[in-house]
Amino acid sequence: MSKIEPWEILKSERVFHNKWVTIQQDTVKLPSGAVIDDYYLNVRPEVAIALPITKDGKAIMVRQYKHGGKEILLEFPGGVFDADRETPEEGAMREMREETGYHSDEMIYLGKVFDDPTKDTNSIHFFLAKNAIKKFEPEPDLTENIEIIEVPFSEIPELIKANKIKVCGAIAIYTMASLHLNTTAI
Repeated sequence: MSKIEPWEILKSERVFHNKWVTIQQDTVKLPSGAVIDDYYLNVRPEVAIALPITKDGKAIMVRQYKHGGKEILLEFPGGVFDADRETPEEGAMREMREETGYHSDEMIYLGKVFDDPTKDTNSIHFFLAKNAIKKFEPEPDLTENIEIIEVPFSEIPELIKANKIKVCGAIAIYTMASLHLNTTAI
C-alpha cells in the first residue's frame, strides 16, 4: 500500500476577487513529481449551519431561492461567518437568529465537514440547537427572501426520500443530528 502525501504548493496567487468570489491559482507539485501550474481554488469563508429543534420535536427550516441551483430550496438556517471575528457557534447562532428569529441556549457542536474539498477552501460547521424558541423577528439580508417552515423532525427522512430536501448540507446536518440524538437517519 502506498503512502498518500499532500501536494507541495510552489506558488499561490489570487487571480480574481470581488465581494462575491475569490479565485486563487496554485502551482503545485504532486508526490509523483509532476507539476500542475493552473490549479484553481474557490477561496471561500467558513460556513455555520444550525438545526434548530423545538421542545416539541419540530425542526425549524427555511425555504428560499438559491441562484446557483436556480430553485427554491428547503434547508436549515446557516451561512458564512468571518472566522477572525466570530466563532463557528456565534456564526450559527447569528444566522439562525437572522433567518428565523429562533434562539437556543443548548448549541451542540456536531462537527465539521467539507462540501467540495477538491476546489473549495472552506469547511462547514454543524450545530444542533436544542429547545429552540422564537425570540426575535427575522432579519434576513438583502439577497434573502425566506419562508420559515416547522417540520416534525421525524418527517425529515420522507422529505429527503421525496427529494424535497436536496441541499447536501441539510442532509448531512440531519444525519449528524440523528446520530447524536440516537434516532434513525435515512
